[in-house]
Amino acid sequence: MAKARKASVTQSKLGMILYGEQFTGKSTMAMQLAYFKRPDGKPFRVLYLDPETGSIDDYLGDLEANGVNLENIYIVYTQSLGEVRQYIAKVKNGEDFYELDDDGDETDNVVLDADGEPFRADAIVVDGTTILNLTTKQGLVEFSKKRNKVKADKDGLVGDARLVKIEGAGMELKDYQTINFKGQDLILDLMASGVHYIVTARETDEKETIKQSDGSTMSVVTGRKIPDGFKGMTYNVKTEIRMYRNEEGTVCAHVKKDRTHTHEDNSIIEDPTLLDWQSVIDKTADKKAFVVKNDLTKAVDVEQDIYSKEILGKVGEPDNSETTSTSDNGNSADIEAIKKEIIAKRNALPPTEKKAMKEKLEAAGLPTAYKNVTDAEILNKVLAMFD
Repeated sequence: MAKARKASVTQSKLGMILYGEQFTGKSTMAMQLAYFKRPDGKPFRVLYLDPETGSIDDYLGDLEANGVNLENIYIVYTQSLGEVRQYIAKVKNGEDFYELDDDGDETDNVVLDADGEPFRADAIVVDGTTILNLTTKQGLVEFSKKRNKVKADKDGLVGDARLVKIEGAGMELKDYQTINFKGQDLILDLMASGVHYIVTARETDEKETIKQSDGSTMSVVTGRKIPDGFKGMTYNVKTEIRMYRNEEGTVCAHVKKDRTHTHEDNSIIEDPTLLDWQSVIDKTADKKAFVVKNDLTKAVDVEQDIYSKEILGKVGEPDNSETTSTSDNGNSADIEAIKKEIIAKRNALPPTEKKAMKEKLEAAGLPTAYKNVTDAEILNKVLAMFD
């Protein structure tokens, strides 16, 4: 279902991707979120999801020495995209985190912040989307092996032929599409979490396919560096930064784009600091928060439903709207007439009575909007309430 609002300035949330080779300061810069302040002046609480397993452990001492209370940082080590998304969902839903035992199972102990309150993240870091992409691909390869095992059984293959069929399994075109979908869904999950977020990735060479004179194709390097992982992650983030070291060994940030306008697009910053972006939060601290839900999967379901109705009709049969019975047409006309009568009666009420009627309908479990209502019995119950 679509969501809409009138244009207005809302609270601005950081949404970044940092990518580059190892030892270019990606994790260090991402963890500077721990120095950020909330609108009430209290420090950020940071949920750090670490697929790289230990990427910031050696940096924690520096944070503490610089005044950061480590109770405001909760680190989760996981290389599962599914588990990462579960933790993001916990943040979005305002759920408690529970301490994990050595086997990774939840205990009864709620994770608390530095104030002794249940931990509620102000920011999420996903440090290592390249690893998440790798494990997702491998998961699909293992699924492809199962798929080929079913085919081998069906074809009656035995011995080496069966082994080659199963172990030679690879991803199919639809699997790559699934991976791209999962990557987009991850970023949209973070955007819908209602908190600030940073994702990191290793880098790789951008390649493009060109067609040769003989009709064959080949892959060539363009000379650009891009995030190594889920395709298209840079589209939805507000800020895209490539981290690297210059000839003197100084960490540099190439700001590819920055919709917050903290730095100019395509600018180079030597020895960058994330704290430059604190001003983005401060400028809109007094504004109302607005979060758009991630309905990507739901949108796919809606499109499938629309497509099915267009092609097959509502009940899986060709849509014979032109041959609809006179009786059906009569029922539709009656329903529309009832709707018009309800709306006319509602519009005739003064504002206070409209509000009271709405509450009365809701208490009775009846709808207060009628565009999509097609049950005449329900509509007549609503009409009776007005009478």
